[in-house]
Amino acid sequence: MTETAQTEFISNVKKALKRKDSSELTIEDLIQRVPDSADLKRLEKIKERDNKMRLSLFNQLVETGRLLNMVVIMEDDATSAAASILRIAEEKQSEWGDKKSVVAWDHPLVRSLNLSASLQAHDIPIYYPDNKSGARWQKEFTNRATNSFIGITTADYCVATTATLTMKTRVGQPRCVSLLPSIHIAVIKLEQILFDLKELYTLLKWDPDEQAEGLTDCMTFISGPSKTADIEATLVHGAHGPRELFLFVLK
Repeated sequence: MTETAQTEFISNVKKALKRKDSSELTIEDLIQRVPDSADLKRLEKIKERDNKMRLSLFNQLVETGRLLNMVVIMEDDATSAAASILRIAEEKQSEWGDKKSVVAWDHPLVRSLNLSASLQAHDIPIYYPDNKSGARWQKEFTNRATNSFIGITTADYCVATTATLTMKTRVGQPRCVSLLPSIHIAVIKLEQILFDLKELYTLLKWDPDEQAEGLTDCMTFISGPSKTADIEATLVHGAHGPRELFLFVLK
């Protein structure tokens, strides 16, 4: 590139960036430290969203999910959701052997389903993370997840326009529960549905609770079941995600 062409190129970049001089940018120039008016308006919109608006988002989520083979179901409460989950566990067949087992997150919403007794009555054990530290315990639970045919989680949010579950990894809430079993079942509340990714990113950056926690070791975005073979048509258990995804939304 000639000097003239280089000068012209840099000039065009400056114009695109709306910069009038060659001064060096600082961190403060690049990183937004406080929410702007659009962010504040978006946060207020989420906060003030009424039940009618939330139901509208739910209907949009159902339609978007259908296109992605995500089954989205409204349930009255945790009891009715638990009954539906039990039916799935009874009717579906294990992909990797005859013995059925379930793994689940250690989360208050998942615990409120009270699935242990009902699943045990059908000879289907359910396992929760031990929450003990150390590679041995992590490996033991990962092995259980590998051998289970259903994984049950909740989610931090679900984006209606893309049918995207957003799930942070925390203690007692490992990623393997949504990745390794053949069937992923997620349970959320109606108010956890957001309109679009802009709302999600605004919450993650500016919501006080989100700021206090920060980003965890991993945040997974899930839009429908992902089980497909690789380019050589070789299916590897645990590498390609679940074959079915059910989302139960509690009113």
